[in-house]
Amino acid sequence: MANYHLVVLIHGLWGNVSHFDYIHSALEEVAEILDADETQLIVHKTTLNEGYKTYDGIDICGFRVAKDISEQIEEFESSGNNNGDKITKFSIVGYSLGGLIARYAVGLLYKSQFFKKREIELLNFTTFCTPHVGVLAPGNNYAVKLFNSIVPLLLGSSGKQMFLKDSVGNNIAKGNSTGTNESLPLIYVMSLQSSIFYKGLSSFKYKSLYANIINDKRTAWWTSGISLNDPFFNINEYNGINVFKYIKGYEEIVVNRNNPIVISKVPEEDNNDENVIKKISVRSKDTDERKQLAGEEFYFLNYWFIKIGKWLMVMLNLLIIAPLFLLWKIIQSCTEMTISAIRVTRFFKRYSHQIMHDYFDISPSPMIESDECTTADSYDTDNDDDFYSLNPTISGSSSIRSVSNMPQEFNNYLGVEGSLNDQADTLMESIYDAIERKRTHAGFLEEAASTSGKISDDSLAVTIRELENISFDQMIAKHGYHYEELIGNIILDLSQTQIDIIKSLNHINWEKYPIYIKDTPSTHACAIVRHNDPKFDEGKIVIKHWVHNVFRRS
Repeated sequence: MANYHLVVLIHGLWGNVSHFDYIHSALEEVAEILDADETQLIVHKTTLNEGYKTYDGIDICGFRVAKDISEQIEEFESSGNNNGDKITKFSIVGYSLGGLIARYAVGLLYKSQFFKKREIELLNFTTFCTPHVGVLAPGNNYAVKLFNSIVPLLLGSSGKQMFLKDSVGNNIAKGNSTGTNESLPLIYVMSLQSSIFYKGLSSFKYKSLYANIINDKRTAWWTSGISLNDPFFNINEYNGINVFKYIKGYEEIVVNRNNPIVISKVPEEDNNDENVIKKISVRSKDTDERKQLAGEEFYFLNYWFIKIGKWLMVMLNLLIIAPLFLLWKIIQSCTEMTISAIRVTRFFKRYSHQIMHDYFDISPSPMIESDECTTADSYDTDNDDDFYSLNPTISGSSSIRSVSNMPQEFNNYLGVEGSLNDQADTLMESIYDAIERKRTHAGFLEEAASTSGKISDDSLAVTIRELENISFDQMIAKHGYHYEELIGNIILDLSQTQIDIIKSLNHINWEKYPIYIKDTPSTHACAIVRHNDPKFDEGKIVIKHWVHNVFRRS
């Protein structure tokens, strides 16, 4: 008889199981060195939400994952040849949208007391580049408003939910802390401390997240790092190497958020001359190739020249990728949204009473009571008292102990699909960058070496951690009105809903790791080494940090 630690991996929008191949391999290496008497590690990659099924909504995708987890555990424990083996520990990892799906699934399992009844210890909850606060772009200019209005319509139910454009019914909203009956976005409801999702997340012994600090505006630090402010306001690929302190052994990539950054004023002579401050940063790992000048802020004509340049880059991206991606993606997206709408309608028609009933109270009774078994969307009350069965054999394509080998043709397809999705990432990133209204910053981040001595009166030292949950007024009260101009550099134009989500989620004791990926603009994919790419070595270091320093086995 052996005890097992189950680790579940959940991909993001448009994703598939191959996106977690590198992390799966890294965890397998850990499993191979465990002693026979230790709790053994098994890894499962969920398969029910692959591709455009991620359009169906965080709730439906989360429901599928919850069912998948429950079936896998029950199948493992009831297997006739497992010699009494038992799953005693559980961890879950979500990438991008998968992190929100994971939070939803955990909430449902918490509501049914699935883990509690089986005495399974909840260990690690980890997200990589997950938009915990949604992806509604901050700002009020016309480009931002247009973007926030159109894009949710192209991503199905999940798009509306990520952009906070959805609303859950009054029967659910009644449990919110405001005491009102207003309908609320699902992501907001999931952040409420009285909700099953918050309580389920809090049940894990260790909660951690990783978030990019550059080139990932869809899941930027404020949403994937859950922060009210932007401590990386002027950082790019070249000028931040010496600005931060790093986790020992992971220098230049994994930033230590507990060390201070120093925000300094732009020198008067540079302001008067309307110049762009420039620094020379030399990366220690390749000093001969990494010396580059980097503009730190835009002023007047320089700002607008660069602004126009960014829009030109958007148009260039559209023209280059259109033959390969744009037309195909739009047609496919519209088709898949139609299919998704039908799928969602059928799902809610049959199971809305289960999935939407009471997000705020724990019910020890079975989650559903229904009449008869059907085929694809059926359940079996004899076999499962917590969830209905989504299909006859969930684990057919992915064993709980190992992932099946895919045929070469399928791997080739995944390669093409991955390339197209990377193009989509690049396009979305360029659009986000173009619509963003840059502030004419009056400050910049100094090199970290300057913190070893006394900082000047024109500089403000503050930790990244402090900036996560402190408002502008609170910073002024703490540091003084003479720092108002410097503090203005990091302020984000967030809505009250976004602010409330951040403040609530920050009551959870997160281990947060800002990651500084510089060798590729595809930082979102690089963070988990989503596919083989020679420029993704920094992502491998991120995963190494997680596996050896953050992922716990007890």
